[in-house]
Amino acid sequence: MRRRVIPGMRRPLPAVVQGATPLFGDLLVDDVPALLDGVLEAGIDAFDTGLVYADGEGTSDGRLGVWIAGRGVRDEVTVIAKGCHPGPPDWSASRVRPGNVSTDVGTTLDRMGTDRLDLWLFHRDDPDVPVEELVDAASAQVAAGTIDAWGVSNWTIERLRAAVGAAEATGATPPVVTSPHHSLVEQAEPPWSGVVSIADDGAGVQRAWLAEQEFPVLAWSVLAGGYLTSTLDAAALAAGADAEAAQAARCYHTPANAGRRRRAEELAARRSTSLEAIAVAWVLGSSFPAHVVAAARTSAEARANIEAADIELSEEERAVLREGGPA
Repeated sequence: MRRRVIPGMRRPLPAVVQGATPLFGDLLVDDVPALLDGVLEAGIDAFDTGLVYADGEGTSDGRLGVWIAGRGVRDEVTVIAKGCHPGPPDWSASRVRPGNVSTDVGTTLDRMGTDRLDLWLFHRDDPDVPVEELVDAASAQVAAGTIDAWGVSNWTIERLRAAVGAAEATGATPPVVTSPHHSLVEQAEPPWSGVVSIADDGAGVQRAWLAEQEFPVLAWSVLAGGYLTSTLDAAALAAGADAEAAQAARCYHTPANAGRRRRAEELAARRSTSLEAIAVAWVLGSSFPAHVVAAARTSAEARANIEAADIELSEEERAVLREGGPA
């Protein structure tokens, strides 16, 4: 599996990062240590988590931290954490404030029982907060040694560019990763408030800047909330058979996306692989440096994600998947 050196990070970042959804909430797996053991044994050694990922019995940060400590693998894994997301009691109130950076980093460190994070991301943005203040706050955590590098999630390219420029102007540590939604299919509606996608046709300028700057992208929901999985068929999507199907249909089920899904299924059959693998390979073949967050629920799924990362799609295949035309 391909890996990329990211400025400030101690270990190269693999093309596939293990997502956090199996570690909390309704999707919590029965045996967290067994899952994480299997993911690491499969070859994925980077793990995504977030301060807001929690349920009544625990947190993603805490469960991941217990496993890391118990296995003694802190220097063998990369931890990607996130903070400054809205939270209780008012989920609509912005927490993107300079003072919350140190608070949220400290909380994650305490939950995980570690003294540093490999990469920390602003989970949301607030354009009303001067970007220079946020850059300074994140840079201060790098200087303090609590995080090795920082980046942003769900920030527009304009705000990301402003953050890079502010760091250059002051000598602060710049952001090194951005984490938007990116997928073969576009969002018809955002799945949650405050998210940013670079998947739609109107984001071409943004994607071009990322490619020009060779700026690493950590793409979330590459399978479009299940829309690009073989477990959801067209009938289930059309009927909104369950909560997952209804959400996928609301956010992604358009005529254009249905065509992209169908063509991906056809290519998967010709390549003797899966719809999911084609979707992952399409994102990893982007013109900019791309990584994917994929939440495997079994070691078999983790191995499949690694195999998908090794699939090379031609430019013609990529164009046909996206826009249609002769195969």
